[in-house]
Amino acid sequence: MKAVQRMLGHAPAALTLDTYADLFDDDLNAVADRLDDAARHVRDGLAGHLRTGDQNGLGGGPSGPF
Repeated sequence: MKAVQRMLGHAPAALTLDTYADLFDDDLNAVADRLDDAARHVRDGLAGHLRTGDQNGLGGGPSGPF
């Protein structure tokens, strides 16, 4: 939750929880899994980039994968 709080720029964590907690009551595990998958994708892409010394972004051409 602290990471989401920081990403959204909310000073108190209570603001994030009060605003968004009801959106994910049943899907909290799925949301966490998707965030983990996204973080793993970025980490693995960066690791590959650093390992190969790719000068053209993170494997997606001159501007990267996005």
